[in-house]
Amino acid sequence: MKSMRMWIVLSCAIALVSGSAMAAQQKAEKLTCCQEAAAAGKECRHKCCVAAHRDGKSCTKCNPNKEDLSLKKDAKKGSAAAKK
Repeated sequence: MKSMRMWIVLSCAIALVSGSAMAAQQKAEKLTCCQEAAAAGKECRHKCCVAAHRDGKSCTKCNPNKEDLSLKKDAKKGSAAAKK
């Protein structure tokens, strides 16, 4: 009886870990419009993103986790290193 409980608990734990790992992998694959533009070496042309970037903010509609601000910081670091 104890070994049966152990197998049930072990299988549930494996299911939870593998399920969350697959969800994280799927989420990481989708790029925002700003990330796609940065990968192409361009600026995002969406009206909402352009207006937000002009104000120094993040477009919450397209980038709910503020991914576009991290792209801007990375670009500034890269251009500062290239100048030196």
